[in-house]
Amino acid sequence: MSSSSSSLPYAQDRSGPRPYPVYARPRSGRVVAGVASGIALHLRVDVFYVRLAFLLGAFLSGLGVLAYAGLWMVSKTSEQLPEAPRRVALSKPINLGLVVLGGIGFIVSVGLVSGLPGAVFFPLMIVGVGAVLAWQAYDRGLNSGLSYLSIIGGAALVLSGVVLTVFSTNHSSGFVTAVIAVGLTLAGVTVLGMPLLLRLLDTMASERAAKAASEERAEIASRLHDSVLQTLALIQKQADNPDEVTKLARGQERELRQWLFEAQEKVSSSVFSAVEIACGEVEDLFGIRIAPVTVGSDRELTEQTQMVILAAREAMVNAAKHAGVDKLDVYAELVGDQLSVFVRDRGVGFDLDAVSEDRHGIRESIQGRMDRLGGSVLIHSALGEGTEVSLSLALPVS
Repeated sequence: MSSSSSSLPYAQDRSGPRPYPVYARPRSGRVVAGVASGIALHLRVDVFYVRLAFLLGAFLSGLGVLAYAGLWMVSKTSEQLPEAPRRVALSKPINLGLVVLGGIGFIVSVGLVSGLPGAVFFPLMIVGVGAVLAWQAYDRGLNSGLSYLSIIGGAALVLSGVVLTVFSTNHSSGFVTAVIAVGLTLAGVTVLGMPLLLRLLDTMASERAAKAASEERAEIASRLHDSVLQTLALIQKQADNPDEVTKLARGQERELRQWLFEAQEKVSSSVFSAVEIACGEVEDLFGIRIAPVTVGSDRELTEQTQMVILAAREAMVNAAKHAGVDKLDVYAELVGDQLSVFVRDRGVGFDLDAVSEDRHGIRESIQGRMDRLGGSVLIHSALGEGTEVSLSLALPVS
């Protein structure tokens, strides 16, 4: 393999097998749509032989052209792909000539197999040109006026070709003519709409994946804030007490391991037991007494209910750090399909509007977490009168 091929995205250690990359069409080095270049990159073969295979396939009842169109329709382009490997270099005019020759082969072979009159192929060529214009606009993206003009022009050519095909087909039976008209109309709509639909679905999937990744990053940040950062702050305050620092570090290590390896599901399998565990953790960290009260019918702990309890835990941590009290009241209620958790202290209170933007405890670990769940948060606090945080989440019907 030449040195230029080592820059390809699939290049790996030559001592081991190299997996094939995901098929996509490059934007550079292509003649029509990059289908042949994408296959050459995917299979690690010379692009000339791929184009030659499509050309020969065009003379086999048009299979080469149909395969090219199908791959163009269902695949997407990629900016990261390099040009396809090539040892037989042909100029662009020669490659365009091969495209024209393939089109001629398609018309001749389909005409011989189907027995359709020659007058039908001219409007079908118009349909093909219109499809190429529209599909190339889809590849460029629908963010420019040129793309919309290409789609409108391509649609006009496709519909015109369909109409001309119907009128150029002479049948004595009106039923046969109607069937042909309906079939061609559906084919035209598919040619125009299917690539756009596939690209819209791909865009929606990418947006969902980006949203899921963003929510996961936010949850990880909330977890780290609730556990590691809180413990580090306590370690700084207890720096002159080695035994307490060791205790805090070991407790945090245990909690982090449980989270990373999903062992919390084994420790707390129900909502109420998870509430009690959270209260015990805050008691151990801050030496404060918490008396949890649980009311209602307990149920199995899920990812959603666990997030509510984590938000309640952060409310306990905030109260233990800032309220100036030695006791907290925690009340958890599971009635019907509604989970509610209340964290109450009778401490110094605070002004919620005065909390600075860089404080993530309330905004991310409590409010942000409940917003992502679709739950609600109410915080009542007044200076000198304490604070109450109420969390509520509607659960799926059990």
